[in-house]
Amino acid sequence: MPVRKHSSDIDPVDVQIGGDADLDGIAQTITSDDIDAVLMSPAPVAERLESLKAMRDELEARSHADRGNEMQPLISQIDGGIALLSMGA
Repeated sequence: MPVRKHSSDIDPVDVQIGGDADLDGIAQTITSDDIDAVLMSPAPVAERLESLKAMRDELEARSHADRGNEMQPLISQIDGGIALLSMGA
């Protein structure tokens, strides 16, 4: 018996893998470019500091699974950005 769909929501079974409608994965990473984007943002310093601290908290929470020590350079970059913004605040 065929399954009838009654909603207009996107059903993950119907989307092309890797297509524009593909849902984001749960393992979103923070990149060096993301950190730089926050640092160079025209947003107020307080908002940028809050964003950097949130990024750092996320990386710290995930660092227990970091077997290749790949998150430490990002944490160091964030710490440097926090120090830089804090000096000007």
